[in-house]
Amino acid sequence: MIRRDAAYFVAQHLRRVPVHLALIRSAEACLYAGVELPRPLLDVACGDGNFAATVRAEPVDAGLDLNTAKVREAAARGIYRRTMVANAAALPFPDGAFASVMSNCAIEHMPPLDDVLREIHRVLRPGGTFVCTVPTHNFTRYLVGATLPRAVGFGALGDAYEGYFRRISDCYHTYTVEAWRARMAAAGLPVVRWRGYLGPAAMRAFDLSHYYGAPTLLSKRLFGRWVLWPDKARYWPPERWLARRLVGYCEEDPGEAAAYVFMVCQRDAAPAARPLAAAGAASA
Repeated sequence: MIRRDAAYFVAQHLRRVPVHLALIRSAEACLYAGVELPRPLLDVACGDGNFAATVRAEPVDAGLDLNTAKVREAAARGIYRRTMVANAAALPFPDGAFASVMSNCAIEHMPPLDDVLREIHRVLRPGGTFVCTVPTHNFTRYLVGATLPRAVGFGALGDAYEGYFRRISDCYHTYTVEAWRARMAAAGLPVVRWRGYLGPAAMRAFDLSHYYGAPTLLSKRLFGRWVLWPDKARYWPPERWLARRLVGYCEEDPGEAAAYVFMVCQRDAAPAARPLAAAGAASA
């Protein structure tokens, strides 16, 4: 585990990914960095491995994803001892194979959610920890493209923007914190700690930064890299200002008004849950 603060994670992400990704991944990194994840550890929907490489100091025992190209990239990073292309609804591991499972901003994209959670429960040892981040019902509520039309009397346009954003995000599951807790408990993975992240102001910035960062789409397509000038956050004034704003957004605690929630679940644990006290906090 890497214990760093928000400024560190923001600086690291701005060197590699667009602003909107730097915002959400930095906030998540702060939270993950405060939780002990005993090995062996499984990363479900590991993607290209960038996130795990940021928050884990030692290799993750296994990582899997459905995207073959991303699995190859993850393997090349060397952060995983074993990578594979596999379906999270049918994990290729025996019962109780892992002491911990992590899945960052992923299970909301999986239609058979209950099957996925049952599989995670199966491969976890009794008392094992499952840590995940997911969007709440507020996920699209605070976007500028939704709030601005409604403010001037065009509610239907705001609704349409929300629907559009959900479609391009491929999010099948966006529930209240209580609904997420109930879903986890039903799968035998009761939430023992949680914390919301990214409130209204942060999500407005998240929405607008998609447009600010549009040129990175071109650089990714042409050169295979989002960011061609990794040090721009140090020398380019707009990026320096953005970095400071992102740190503030990462550190805020919007509670149940959050657009996303970080959850620490424990197999066969008591169902009582309470909010985390601060970003990255992991105390009982």
